[in-house]
Amino acid sequence: MTAAAAIARRLDPLRMRFRLPDRVPPFNIFIHRIFTLIWAAALALALIGPAMALYDRYSSPGDNSQLVLASRAGFAVSLQDATHIRFLIGPEAREAGIRKGDDIIAIYGLPLPAQMPMTDRALAEKGDDPGYIAMGSLLFGTDELPVPLTVRSTDGSEREVVVTTGEHHIDNAAQELGVSPMVLTFIDVVHVIFYPFLICAAWILHRRNSRDAVSSVLSLAILLMIGAEHPSANFLSNIGVARDIHVAIYDIGNVLLLAGILLFPYGKLTTGVVALVCSTPLLIFLQGQLYQSLFLGLLIAAVLVQIRRLRTTEPGDIRQQIRWALFGFSGYALFTAVAYGADIFKWSMESFPGQIALEAVAGLSFGLSVLVLQAGLLVALIRYRLYDAEAVISRTASIAIVTLIIIAVFGGVMEAIIEGMQTIYPDAEMEAAIVGAVVATALIHPLHARVERWTERRFQKSLVVLREELPEVMRDTRDSASLDDFLADVLSRIVAGVHATRAAVILEGEVKQTVAIAPAEVLRWFVATKPQEDEHAVECVPEDHLFPLRVEIETSAAMFGWLLIGPRPDGSIPGNDEQEALEKISGTLGRSARIVFTREEEKEELMRLLDAHSERISRIEQLLKAQ
Repeated sequence: MTAAAAIARRLDPLRMRFRLPDRVPPFNIFIHRIFTLIWAAALALALIGPAMALYDRYSSPGDNSQLVLASRAGFAVSLQDATHIRFLIGPEAREAGIRKGDDIIAIYGLPLPAQMPMTDRALAEKGDDPGYIAMGSLLFGTDELPVPLTVRSTDGSEREVVVTTGEHHIDNAAQELGVSPMVLTFIDVVHVIFYPFLICAAWILHRRNSRDAVSSVLSLAILLMIGAEHPSANFLSNIGVARDIHVAIYDIGNVLLLAGILLFPYGKLTTGVVALVCSTPLLIFLQGQLYQSLFLGLLIAAVLVQIRRLRTTEPGDIRQQIRWALFGFSGYALFTAVAYGADIFKWSMESFPGQIALEAVAGLSFGLSVLVLQAGLLVALIRYRLYDAEAVISRTASIAIVTLIIIAVFGGVMEAIIEGMQTIYPDAEMEAAIVGAVVATALIHPLHARVERWTERRFQKSLVVLREELPEVMRDTRDSASLDDFLADVLSRIVAGVHATRAAVILEGEVKQTVAIAPAEVLRWFVATKPQEDEHAVECVPEDHLFPLRVEIETSAAMFGWLLIGPRPDGSIPGNDEQEALEKISGTLGRSARIVFTREEEKEELMRLLDAHSERISRIEQLLKAQ
């Protein structure tokens, strides 16, 4: 025991020396100055990079053929096999004799392999192969010149065709769809429409407390991602920045993003969190599948860390902050998955409109993923309307689920109708598409209603309880409970349902019940405010910080009162969903209060009669005894 105690005493100073701090400390003056310089440079790059890249794109001749592999030749091929023609682009290739499903077996008479993947790895390994050189000239060349091809039809027959390469194929295909070729130049960079919002979010996150490590790191992460991704990557290449450098900038942005998520909201440190944060720089040294796997794994770990924090945090503002952050994380994961799926499925599309639509979906989803992430973190960190998390999550989930189902149903219905109608009327492709669109559209409304009800029950349980279960509770208890007990139960349920800090019920100018506020204070407010009857059952007065919501309670023509609702803990007012629920239950509350009030009056009258009869009987008994 003595030796063990001596060893423990020797180890104690070492433990104290290497003990982790509870939280990440704020930046000191020196680090703050260095970080501010880096942040300012990243902000300048996030502003200048996309702007200059877009300027170069729109001031130079169009290069829309980069959207679809082989569109410079008038058709589209697969990334995994450039010899297989997926669909035609524009009328010229069709007039030249090329058909959907054909296989290219030779270029300039030079035989091609049976299968030619066009991945980075394949190009690096077979870049000197004559067949790959010929195919590369067809796919990626910049000249307009005739190219002789030998193609094999699906029936095995072979024929010679000549195509002229150039941008005109994809431009003509766009015009056939009624789309300006100029629009195509924006399809793959559609996510830049979110950049102003992201830059504003990054500014607010940093300026709210520039010495706070978590919010400032998250702010820098989004600026680096904007400054290094497409289209800003083109600007970096144009000014001579090596690809490895701007890839490293993008990787550092992802490292900071993951670190910020792991440390959210106040940089609390544990051994597990520190280990995960220290592993994020490995992304800088990885690429390809390993990079994606590690990034996804760290993102999942960060979400699990936040879920654990949510479960161990007491109800209050911090719990709501974590909930908002989880909304951002889940939205980021959802829209990133949609973007990734669109990028994968676009290679299996069998039409030019379908691939262009998926290009737009991928760009929008990518922009939305970062926007939702930043919005969730921004709301959480600036503590603005924290208690709207459930409503926002419910609506976002509803929109996302409906969108994904509609895409699947719309595509399936249209494909089935088009195939069915073309079996009977081979030339009725346009008419079949119209019929398919009408049928699919008719399914949207009932589908949206069902999904909305499901998401409300999943994410807004308190609202569903308030709107659907509370009226039943009032009807069940009004025949047995006293007025005080009835109002106390109803008021506590309403406070829990709308997250109010205080509430009260006034009937006929008398304070009948209160929660978290003294009756005398409510009465002083009532005398000073003198609320009047309004055509709306719910009156919202934002400038009133004590009771911004007043719900009229009409128990009878001669009896009138108010249900008074205070703000939520973050100072915000219950949202429109809560106000609509309060308006819906106001009638039931008034009728139930009238029934309870009438029953108590009848009970009091009955007790008075019983007391009177008892007194009369006592007098009669006394008279009888006296005789």
